[in-house]
Amino acid sequence: MKKGLAIIMSLMLGLLCVGCSSGQTQEKTEETTQPQNEAEAADTEDVSEPEAKEIKVGVSFMTLNSPFFEAMQKGVEEEAKAAGVEVIVSDAQLNVADQISSVENLIAQKVDAILLNAVDSKAVVPAVEMANEAGIPVICLDVMAEGGDITAFIASNNKAAGETGGEFVAQKLGGKGKVIILDGPPISSFQERAEGYQAALEKYPDIEILQKIDAVENSMTAFVTAADNILSAYPDVDAVLAVNDYGSIAVESAIESTTKDFDIIAVGIDGMDDAVQLILSGDIVAGTVAQQPAEMGRIGIQTALKVVNGESVEENIEVPLKMVSKENAEGFSW
Repeated sequence: MKKGLAIIMSLMLGLLCVGCSSGQTQEKTEETTQPQNEAEAADTEDVSEPEAKEIKVGVSFMTLNSPFFEAMQKGVEEEAKAAGVEVIVSDAQLNVADQISSVENLIAQKVDAILLNAVDSKAVVPAVEMANEAGIPVICLDVMAEGGDITAFIASNNKAAGETGGEFVAQKLGGKGKVIILDGPPISSFQERAEGYQAALEKYPDIEILQKIDAVENSMTAFVTAADNILSAYPDVDAVLAVNDYGSIAVESAIESTTKDFDIIAVGIDGMDDAVQLILSGDIVAGTVAQQPAEMGRIGIQTALKVVNGESVEENIEVPLKMVSKENAEGFSW
């Protein structure tokens, strides 16, 4: 009996020792684990990245009532969507006051950059200066503003476009004839194209530039009016060199609306689908120096992103041109 009692007491003592040992081990494990967990939490906090700021770009177009600028808008929106950029698009509808107001609205919405396609190179300067004061970079598309701080200018080489079109007409006329330059409202791209036409034609002493006539605004209606005036004043003109495709299309429209016979060719600049179709189907619109408006829009967003992210960009970014005539017009499109 005593022996059995001793065995029981011995077992109970052993269990108590095990319990004590287990409790001490658990306490030590908890003490050891807690600092590790805290360290891991601290490490997790250290490596977590701050939430990326959404970039917002404002875009002010001179007009969206034009296939050219519709294509540019499409390029802007496609590139913005691909890059995860928010865009706010406004249409000035060829009104300078509306464009200045739209830029003010973009500034108030705290956009990170503004893409500006100016209605008027000089009149839009106050809008550029307001953006400058707000610290918002301004990138010009197709038309350069004549004042303020412009971060980048994205466009075709407009003078080269005029030179290309002028050389094309000179060759079509065999180096001699009478021509009219059909210009538009006072924006940089039109002025440079007209200069290019003149520079190319001056190489041909037997080509006479009768006059440079201006359309009052960048619309088909205004260019048709100007084309009618040309045909009335100069019925013996051999060619009309227009600063855009509205002008060359307007010449064909004006000829079709009269009963008189004219032997005229017209060339434009831009590469509009309507102009390409007339090149293929008729003999009046002979060619167009094609631009890439959608590509301008895409490059505009790419450039804005670089600027916002602190990267350097070229001040002048040139978009390539292509001379389109009956020989290569089939299948051409922006």
